[in-house]
Amino acid sequence: MQGSFRAGRVFGIDVEINVSWLLVFALFSFTLAQHYYPMFAPEFSPTVYWSMGIISTILIFVSILLHELGHSLVAIREGISIKKITLFIFGGVAHMEEEPKSPAGELKIALFGPGVSIVLGFIFLAFYYLTTPEIALNHVLRFLAQVNFVVGIINLIPAFPLDGGRVLRAGLWHIMKSMIRATRAAAFVGSVFAFLAIGIGFVMIFQTSWWGLWYIFLGWMLYQAGQSSYVQLVFHQALKGVPVSQIMSTEVQTVSPNVTLDRLVEKFYKYRFGAFPVADNGRLRGLVDFNQVRGVPSEEWPNTPVSRIMIPEEKLVKVAPNTEAVEAMMKMAAGNVGRILVVEGGELMGILSRTDMMKLIRMHMLLEKRK
Repeated sequence: MQGSFRAGRVFGIDVEINVSWLLVFALFSFTLAQHYYPMFAPEFSPTVYWSMGIISTILIFVSILLHELGHSLVAIREGISIKKITLFIFGGVAHMEEEPKSPAGELKIALFGPGVSIVLGFIFLAFYYLTTPEIALNHVLRFLAQVNFVVGIINLIPAFPLDGGRVLRAGLWHIMKSMIRATRAAAFVGSVFAFLAIGIGFVMIFQTSWWGLWYIFLGWMLYQAGQSSYVQLVFHQALKGVPVSQIMSTEVQTVSPNVTLDRLVEKFYKYRFGAFPVADNGRLRGLVDFNQVRGVPSEEWPNTPVSRIMIPEEKLVKVAPNTEAVEAMMKMAAGNVGRILVVEGGELMGILSRTDMMKLIRMHMLLEKRK
């Protein structure tokens, strides 16, 4: 996740903190210290309130981290590697390298996180009853118990991609025998909950409660997350196990490194491509695109060879023909490029574009809908 920094490693899993978490940390601490605790426990000093607010906020995110670790450790037992856990403005997320392999695995992974939160709620509640209201810790424990119960219960709402939505997907997957169809149905249910939250938000605004904006924002984020999860799954399912060699374009127009830019511009007009691989006797030398040509004055084009402005081969994003299309897609996304060169032994074998992959994905979606 962009704007995140590594905070440590737990059970072999990297833990990142997004910069948005720092904003929430400050807001939570301020709200608890200046409003919440003075309202329910007016007998303490400002210094104690600030200590209570900061400690509570830290333990809230420790609780969220344990919630995500619950998901992660079960996922690892199911044979799914966890890339990292990120704490951000809305809580936390465990980055799984792949989707669960069965409905049972999905169910266990989805339920364990809320289960951890509810268990933590009971633990904080037990310690709350072991202390007295005369000490500040008593109020902190009560608040943490409430937060963990709320987190556990809210996550069980069947709104994909919340944990409850994943429980729903597991059940639908078991019935439908198709993960994509189950995800599409679960995402639809999640959209209903999202628009319900947005509707409630507008009603609250009309009643002059600005808390409605928060409901609208959360509803919209829930909708976007559900749709994004579905699209990402379709991408992975369509491209998984498919080698680049099956979908790449093998009829590639190349240019020689010795071609001058005026001749290159003619090829841009003729083929209307945004870039050309530069090859010499079949060996890849680099890549030249239209923007690089624009950076050279037109009067210098007849005397400027492509080799002078091209991106050299060693700096290009490349894959081998037997690379899975999923991996190629991830490389394209990481490099923010629209095409990737397919090379074997230094020889240019073909080129893979986002258009090539989208054709395969559309075909996969159409076939899934007919099942």
